[in-house]
Amino acid sequence: MRRAVPLLAAVLLLAGCSESTTGSPTPGSPTSATTGSSGKPTSTSKEPAKRPKTINLKDVDPCTLLTDAQRKELGLDRPPTKGTSTVFRSPSCDHNREDRTWGATVITATTSGIEFFTDGSFDVETQQLQVAGFPAVLGSTPQQKSSCYLGVDVSDGQVLALQTTSIDESVPQGRLCEMVQQIAGAAVATLTAR
Repeated sequence: MRRAVPLLAAVLLLAGCSESTTGSPTPGSPTSATTGSSGKPTSTSKEPAKRPKTINLKDVDPCTLLTDAQRKELGLDRPPTKGTSTVFRSPSCDHNREDRTWGATVITATTSGIEFFTDGSFDVETQQLQVAGFPAVLGSTPQQKSSCYLGVDVSDGQVLALQTTSIDESVPQGRLCEMVQQIAGAAVATLTAR
């Protein structure tokens, strides 16, 4: 039986690439450089994140972040499967469909923050957005059309990381990116209700 690729498994290959992440800085980016009188950067300072609240993911089981009703609405009709992300060394949960067309992985990462998606560690094209008021980064790559990634900035040094994957590329990447945003919205709603 084939299962959805665990979140960011492809990162192990992509993270070693020397290309930088595409995109341009926007206001609210995680870091901003300050310059001295010479006009050269002298230090990097981190702007405070603008979140509705800070959520600590330590001890949060990612399999509890999508309720049965949410999974049913999203079409994720197989029981969730617990795991561990090798990239983040944090708990993960796979949510799959009975028809095996696509699946999703949710990770409660406490070993890295949102900067993982923006500092070049993960070579994807990124888009800044918000999920329920939390800063987030949507990531995709033309070379891997079977996946879409999303990181939600819930706390300094922590990120709710998600991935949707099409098993046989029957689901277009654009649709996977829509679904990962819906899943993130559902997971954040569960987190904020606690």
